[in-house]
Amino acid sequence: MSLTSPWLILFMPLVAAFAIAFGLHRHKVLASTVSLVAVWGGFLITCTYVPEAFSGDGSWAIRDSITWLRAGDMTFTYGILIDGLSLIMLLVVTGVGGLIHVYSLGYMHGDPGFSRFFASLSLFVFSMLGIVVAENFFQIFIHWELVGVSSYLLIGYYFRKDSAVAASNKAFLTNRVGDFGFLLGILMLFHAFGTADFAEMAQLVNQEGFLSQPAMELDVGGGHWVTTHGTFLWIAGALVFMGVMGKSAQFPLHVWLPDAMEGPTPVSALIHAATMVAAGVFLLARVFFLYMPSEIAMTIIAYIGLFTAFFAATIAVAQYDIKRVLAFSTLSQLGYMVMAIGLGGTDVAMYHLATHAFFKACLFLGAGSVIHAVHSNDMREMGALWRKMPLTFWTFLISTLALCGLPPFSGFWSKDGILHLTHAADAGPIVYWLPTITAVLTSFYMMRLLFMTFLGAPRYQGEPHESPPTMTMPLVVLAALAVIAGPVLFSQEVIETFRTITRPETAAPFEHIHGDVGTVLAAVLIFALGAIPAWLAFGKGVIDPDKVKAAMGPLHRFLENRWYIDEVYQWVVDNVQQNIARFCDGFDRIIVIGMLVNGSAWTARAGGAALARVQSGSVRVYVLFFLAGVAALLALNL
Repeated sequence: MSLTSPWLILFMPLVAAFAIAFGLHRHKVLASTVSLVAVWGGFLITCTYVPEAFSGDGSWAIRDSITWLRAGDMTFTYGILIDGLSLIMLLVVTGVGGLIHVYSLGYMHGDPGFSRFFASLSLFVFSMLGIVVAENFFQIFIHWELVGVSSYLLIGYYFRKDSAVAASNKAFLTNRVGDFGFLLGILMLFHAFGTADFAEMAQLVNQEGFLSQPAMELDVGGGHWVTTHGTFLWIAGALVFMGVMGKSAQFPLHVWLPDAMEGPTPVSALIHAATMVAAGVFLLARVFFLYMPSEIAMTIIAYIGLFTAFFAATIAVAQYDIKRVLAFSTLSQLGYMVMAIGLGGTDVAMYHLATHAFFKACLFLGAGSVIHAVHSNDMREMGALWRKMPLTFWTFLISTLALCGLPPFSGFWSKDGILHLTHAADAGPIVYWLPTITAVLTSFYMMRLLFMTFLGAPRYQGEPHESPPTMTMPLVVLAALAVIAGPVLFSQEVIETFRTITRPETAAPFEHIHGDVGTVLAAVLIFALGAIPAWLAFGKGVIDPDKVKAAMGPLHRFLENRWYIDEVYQWVVDNVQQNIARFCDGFDRIIVIGMLVNGSAWTARAGGAALARVQSGSVRVYVLFFLAGVAALLALNL
C-alpha cells in the first residue's frame, strides 16, 4: 500500500483521533487544529478528483487494495474504491463535516471535554469515510460497526447525564438489531457468490441465467429442496436491508434517532445531516444491483420508506423540543430517499441526500445557536429571537424554505424530483398522494418551528445574543449552498453527468425539473397548504393552538407521544423479554445447575463415599468380600 492521496483521505482522521487521544488531549487548540486539518485536508484532496470524474464517460474510478487475510483459497482485501457515487459522499462527509468542525470550535469552547470531543469526532469521520470508500461487504461492515461505536461515544458525550447514557445505549442496541440481520445477509451473499467484492457481485448478477441457477440444496424430511440464486438473493437482500433500517432509522428501527439529540448539537448535525443516517441510503445505492431483479424487494423498500416519511412527519407536528422536531424531520426525509430507491430512483435519492445535508446541517447548527443563546430546547421558551439573532434567523429561514421545497431553493429541485418519481411510478394512489401529504405536513411543522422560535412574543429568560463568528460562518456557508445547490447543480448538463456517474443502467432516470410554471405553482401550493395554518396559529395568533390541541384530544397525545412506539417496545421488554429471561434463569438454576450440575456432583460424591467405606484397610474384610464374590459366581453357574 502506497501512501497516496485516496488513503490519506481515509486515514488522516484516524491519525488525528489517536494523536489527540494519546498525546494532544491537554493542548486544546492543537487538538482541535489537528482534527480540522484532517477533515479539511480530505475535502481538498477530494475536490481534485471532481474535474476528472465529471468530464469522463462515467467509467472513472480509483481502486487500490491490500490483502489483509488469507484463509485457504479465500482472500480478503481492504481497499479504496472512489467512483462517482462515493465521490459525492466524500464531498458531503468532508465538506459538511468540516463546517461542523469549525462550528464546534465556538459551541464547545470552554467545555472540559473539548479535546475528547474532537478525538471522537475524528474517529467518527474516519469510520464514515471507510463506509464510503469500501470496495467489499466485509470492509463496509467493519466501518459500519466503527460508526456505531463512535456515535455511541458522541451521543453519550455528557456521560454524567443519565438521559445521555440511556440515549447512547438505545442507539447502540437498536443498531445491533439491524446489524445482526446485516451480518447474516453478508454471509449468505458470500456463500452464494464466493466473493464479497461489489464489482464482482454485480458482474455475476448481470450474467444471463445466474439468478435461475441453484444457490443451495438441502435434504429436509426426506425432501430435496433447491434454492435458486434469485430467491437466495431476495432473502439476503432483505437481511442487508435490516442494517439499512437501523443506520438510516427506518420504521420500526427508528426509535434511537430522536433520543440521539442528547449529544452536543454539532453531533446532532453530523449524525442527522450528512453522515451516519446517510450511510444506509448510500449502501442501498451501492448495492442496488441486489434489489433490482426483485420486484417484491423493491416494493418493500419503497413502502417502508414511504411509511417512515409520513409517520415521522405526523409526529413532528406535535413536538416542542426544537432538536426533536428536526430529528423527526430527518426521519421523514430519509424515508423519502429510501422510497425513491425502492422506486428505482437511486440518482434522485442521492441528489436529495446531498441537498438535505446542506440545509439540515444548517438547521441543526442554527438550533444549536438558539439553544446556546436561550439555554433551552423548548420552543415554548423562545420567540421573537429574530432581532436578537438576525444572522441565525436568516440562515434558518433559508434552510427552512429549502426543506419545505419552495422554489428556487435546493429542496425544490431534489424533493420535487422524488415527488415526480412517485407520480410517474404508477404504483397506486397511496404512493401517488401520501408523499405529497407528507410534504404539506413538512411545511406545517417547519413553519411552526420558525414562528415559535423567531417570531411572536418573547418567552425566553435572560438576554440572548448572536453566536460568535466560528458558529455563524458555517451557517452562512450552508445557507448559501441551500440556495445555489438547486439552480446551479441541477443544470441539465450536471444532471446528465450525475446520472452517468451513478450507474444509470441500474436506476430509473431522474426526471429533470425545468422549473416550468406548473411545477413551480404546485410546489408553492404544497408549501402554502402547510405554511398558512402554521402562520395563522403560531405567527398571527388567529387560531388558538391550545384550543386546537384540546379539540384533537387523544389524537394530539398520540402524536405527541410518538404513536406510543417506545411504550410498546418498553412493554415488550418488560413483559416478554423479561419473562423469557426469568424462565431461562429458572431453567438454568433448577434444571441445569440444580439437577445436572449439582445432581451429578452429588451422585459422584455419594458414590465415592460409598466406595470409600469399602476401602477399610482391613485384610480380613477384603478376604470376606473375596469369598462372598466367589460364592456369588458359583451360585450363578449352578
